[in-house]
Amino acid sequence: MASTIRSSASVSLAILASRVLGVVRDSLFARIFGVSALTDAYVAAFRIPNLLRDLFAEGALSSAFVPTFSDALVRSGRERAYRLGNLVLGGVLLVTGMLTLAGFVWSDALVSLITRGFGGNVAQVATGGLLARIMMPILTLVSVSAVWMGMLNAQQRYMAPAYAPAMFNVTSIACGVALLFLQFSERTGMIVWSAGTAAAGLVQAVVQLPSLYRLGYRVRPSLAGLLRDLDVRRIVRLMGPATVGLAAIQINVFVNTQYAAALGSGPLTYLQNAFRLFYLPVGLFGVALATVTTARASEEAARGDKEALLARVADGTRGVWLLALPAAVGLIVLAKPVVELLFQSGKFLPVHTEATVPIVQAYMLGVLPYSLVKVYAPAFFAVDKPRVPMIASMAAVAANLLFNGLTYRRLGAPGLALGTTVAALVNLTILRVWFGRVLGSPSKPGVVRDIALMLLANVALVAVVMAVWTGATQAIAALGINWPRGIGRVVHGLVLLATIGAGFAAYVSCLRLLRLRGADELWALPRKVLRRLTGR
Repeated sequence: MASTIRSSASVSLAILASRVLGVVRDSLFARIFGVSALTDAYVAAFRIPNLLRDLFAEGALSSAFVPTFSDALVRSGRERAYRLGNLVLGGVLLVTGMLTLAGFVWSDALVSLITRGFGGNVAQVATGGLLARIMMPILTLVSVSAVWMGMLNAQQRYMAPAYAPAMFNVTSIACGVALLFLQFSERTGMIVWSAGTAAAGLVQAVVQLPSLYRLGYRVRPSLAGLLRDLDVRRIVRLMGPATVGLAAIQINVFVNTQYAAALGSGPLTYLQNAFRLFYLPVGLFGVALATVTTARASEEAARGDKEALLARVADGTRGVWLLALPAAVGLIVLAKPVVELLFQSGKFLPVHTEATVPIVQAYMLGVLPYSLVKVYAPAFFAVDKPRVPMIASMAAVAANLLFNGLTYRRLGAPGLALGTTVAALVNLTILRVWFGRVLGSPSKPGVVRDIALMLLANVALVAVVMAVWTGATQAIAALGINWPRGIGRVVHGLVLLATIGAGFAAYVSCLRLLRLRGADELWALPRKVLRRLTGR
């Protein structure tokens, strides 16, 4: 377990950079454009290449490619594995290129379909279609990035793939900073932002090439013998159920986008901003632990070592409980000050903050189950059992659609976010039950006691966070100082950072006092991260 936390720490640091930069990106977007029909049009337009990307690239392809590439490395060596990588790259360029062209031609119709025509607002649909055409190349660019990312992860080179999304955000932020200094109309500014988003997809792909080059890989996409290659056939066979399962998830996103659009102007943008905060702990802990677990589990599966595979998954799930749960609890308690600090500025007003906070809190309830799904699902692909995650995801989507269909008018946008938790719980339940039947139990002795102790530590976290935040803000208010806006935000940020630090210290101290396994590694984690940041 300690080795899994240590190995994921570097990935977590890289993902932390990506997620923080992603929040900065969205914060800059909110400052420049606020919340309006135009921002809803952008969110809808971006969802089109994003849905296809999630479906074919970072979802089904990654799940099927990493175990197959790992198996080729173990059985046949690096030269054969790299030939497989170039075959997959050629196939990806062909398929996603055709999809990109189709999306470019029918972008207006797709925007209208995904939003129910924005309630008959033809101009908003046309704007969304234009932005979608500009951003469609993202599908191909990020799909190529996913292939190279899988090749690096399979060789346990985690840093470049983890930092690649950070470079996507850096490019977008650079575009946003330029917009702050250039005088454009809002519509023209949104077009420039969309073009910057497409350019960011290119940067995300190419920044991984130096690491692959050092490992001996050369980019030579090929289609020769693509359909006859046995490993490619295995990838396609694994992708089939994964694509069906992910298609069900994308149907859910599609329908929820329609629900949000039906609630009027704003909910699409609110949900997008809140989802960015939701994905901060999921990406930082769930995805980081899943990345390390998946690569190692694939290697153990290729060697036929079932016990080692079970141990990897057990360590990954324990790590999620230790890290993702307190992050979600902390963000539920501090949702309002976090949203105020990150988004409330420029055209993003206090009323927008009030609308966003309950959505953030609803999303946070799904962080733990969603992160656990990220650890369990890839293990089935590693042992060639892709139908289980397919069935689980389809059942989860059905539950989500039923919940949201019954409640979206009454609960509004927070209800749509809460549906994510419902879906994740259904998905996790099915995966966990079938994991025990297919592979055996990954749980180690004393797991129930350990979870109870973690919950107790989270109670301590909540108590300390509420006491520190309330006391600090009241003390500052009592000073009666009329801070300049910039200084006030700095003070707000410092108090929030101190509150988070106090909560972390209380949580880990409680775990150490209770002698929970893994607590010492958590206690040492900030020091190790600081050393890595300073190069010491």
